[in-house]
Amino acid sequence: MSTVKAVNKRKDFTEGGLFFRIILFTLPIIMTGVLQVLYNMADSAIVGKFSDDSLALASVASTSTLYNCIVNLLFGFSGGAAVIVAQFFGGKNYDGVSRAVHTSMLFSVIGGVVISLLTILISVPALTLLGTKAELMSRATLYLRIIALGIPASAIYNFGASILRSVGNSKTPLIILASAGIMNVLLNLFFVIVLNMAADGVAIATVISQYFSAAGVLFVLKMSRGESYALCFSKLRINAAILKKMILFGLPSGIQGSLMSISNMFLTYAYNSLPTYTITAIGITNNIDGVTYTSMNSFSVAALTFVGQNYGAGKYDRIKKTIFYTLIHVTVVGVLISQTELLLDNVLINMFIKQTDENYAIVVETAKLIMKKILTLYFMCGIMEVLSGSIRGLGHSLEPMVISIFSAIFVRGLFALVLFPMEQFNNLSFLLTSFPTTWISSTVCQIVVILIVMRSVKKRIFSNSSLLQREKI
Repeated sequence: MSTVKAVNKRKDFTEGGLFFRIILFTLPIIMTGVLQVLYNMADSAIVGKFSDDSLALASVASTSTLYNCIVNLLFGFSGGAAVIVAQFFGGKNYDGVSRAVHTSMLFSVIGGVVISLLTILISVPALTLLGTKAELMSRATLYLRIIALGIPASAIYNFGASILRSVGNSKTPLIILASAGIMNVLLNLFFVIVLNMAADGVAIATVISQYFSAAGVLFVLKMSRGESYALCFSKLRINAAILKKMILFGLPSGIQGSLMSISNMFLTYAYNSLPTYTITAIGITNNIDGVTYTSMNSFSVAALTFVGQNYGAGKYDRIKKTIFYTLIHVTVVGVLISQTELLLDNVLINMFIKQTDENYAIVVETAKLIMKKILTLYFMCGIMEVLSGSIRGLGHSLEPMVISIFSAIFVRGLFALVLFPMEQFNNLSFLLTSFPTTWISSTVCQIVVILIVMRSVKKRIFSNSSLLQREKI
């Protein structure tokens, strides 16, 4: 018999309608992600518009791929924690939810500290290996080392937010991040304009806001007394069985995220052979298309949560409906946002660069090319992410990882390291073609996998149901 109080019934996604509940659940996640992107955009816009250092924006952009690769491995485990919590919750195992919460939160602290120190130690050799331009190296190294200090806080927030979403609470992470983001923007303005700092200033502002968000999510979990997901510091300990499950679900997810970043490293290596204005343009477009990606990826989180809960409850038809509905949602949202960004490309690009910049015209032209190449078929990336989230919600994290090895590492590696150096392919337009190629090849593979997995799930669920019927007789 469970010794932990059940969470509020309205957060249980194993009953009731799905189509609009998925939308209502996902909207706060979209808003949370978009706010995060907007705050990152503010970082770039402020350092690009108000800093006296003309290389500051390019320096920040040159670190993003490496930083994402390092932290994605850790943050993949937050997805593993989310699967476990959602499945325990869907199966009404509230003691399991509590054990998973305390194991996850302690792991987030330990993992965050380890990865933070690792990032600081490897910053120079890693940036050198990526071919970072000499004029950007000192600024990029300083920015990366400062931003690495916030990794433990970011891990705590992401694990905590994943736990809250897994039990149906997608609004609280939004409120916390919105508050932290406002602080981040104000600190950016203070450090860059008042103290005349550059990339280092926005890095310090980001770290401070990350610790604020970590404190916020800890406070919410701590104050959720009587709920299955409540945090009690005296109960923080590693449960070996749950940690094993978290590694089983989370490690492939983390590796998958890191593989995508590693594949982007291949592209970064290729980008670094191009003029500095190209790197600036890439930094600008990364901020812009980040809104589209975050919005689409939010439906992947929803798919994982709804599929995970209904898998735990053994409700096959609701699993099918969840996957179908989230694919519809992500396609519509992906097309609408990406096409709007393409229509407003000139306005958006000018948010990040001064018209007095000596490379203004070529940066704008390059940024428009990048946006056109990436955003036209960007909805395919959303479909890919939703399928991946659905598969992981069913407890299969290895398959999406294997697909990433093929589509991200092999395809992008082929483009960036083999074909791009050839004279006939040595141009930015060709290099950007690797993005839609990756999304399409990955989507095809994931469709095959999810059909196979769903057949196995159906057999397991109806087999268990039949066994229970016989036991009752």
